[in-house]
Amino acid sequence: MMTDITELESRLSAALDRIGQGLDRLESAGPRTAQDEGLGAELDAQQQANAELEERLKALREEQDTRLAAFEARIEAQNAQMADLDGQLQALRRSNAELREVAGELREAMEAELADPALIDRAMAAELDALRAERDAEVAELGAVLSELKPLVEERK
Repeated sequence: MMTDITELESRLSAALDRIGQGLDRLESAGPRTAQDEGLGAELDAQQQANAELEERLKALREEQDTRLAAFEARIEAQNAQMADLDGQLQALRRSNAELREVAGELREAMEAELADPALIDRAMAAELDALRAERDAEVAELGAVLSELKPLVEERK
């Protein structure tokens, strides 16, 4: 893509140089001759080629800008997904830490043969929170995977 643009710019520059040389020759010459007419026709052809190259260069630049904008939007979306996934993983870690703490307290209460209904309720709530956090993290992870697969599937259509 970039080499095409560079090549077109080189060709455009060469065409402009030839046009300039032709104009210099026309200005320095006296009355128009058959050679001048030939140069005029060549000049017109070069100007036409120049216009076509400029249009092609413009189209390539627009295509490149469009692709770049799409790529930047995709990166931004991926960054947002990664931030969401990171938040879900942090919540999962907190829930698991609380679950380990409550499980340890519950184990100590069982060893001491103390039945504490509030501790059992707290352990159950911590376990439920850990399961919810794990599910939310898995959903976020699946969302990230699906967003990566979607462009690949659309390309095959």
